[in-house]
Amino acid sequence: MEKYPLDWVKISCENVYGRSITDRTWRNWLRVCQVLPYSREVDQKTALWLLTLAYMKKLQPCRKITLLQIKFKLKEKPLAELHLAEAIYDARFTNAKGKDLPEIILRVTGKQVTLRTIYRWAKKQQVAFQVGKRLTRPEVEQWIRWATA
Repeated sequence: MEKYPLDWVKISCENVYGRSITDRTWRNWLRVCQVLPYSREVDQKTALWLLTLAYMKKLQPCRKITLLQIKFKLKEKPLAELHLAEAIYDARFTNAKGKDLPEIILRVTGKQVTLRTIYRWAKKQQVAFQVGKRLTRPEVEQWIRWATA
């Protein structure tokens, strides 16, 4: 089963929710969706739950929502899963940091690279690379093309 980093899932939830999510709210959402404390990754099912929760909270911010309600929401609209899965896929590539690049390349191409290798590629391509810098989707796609070349 495929795992997704929680920071990417949070970015997707913020996109669905329409605004940033505070740390306290995020912890509550993780508790509702039964994510173990200190987890860094979640499976696709849990990511779908979190995104559905963000959607439901956008519509009714003050309403208490349970996991059972989230599951019913997914059951009543089967196409919602497809749209939520697309949101997760988009979040992988948008707002990724430079330090996430080796993991992205591994997931997409199956090729394992280190940050040292990425720095070498950056020097060869005459591109500035920093581990803390946010990468745009076209930049990530360019790095993937360089990894497959």
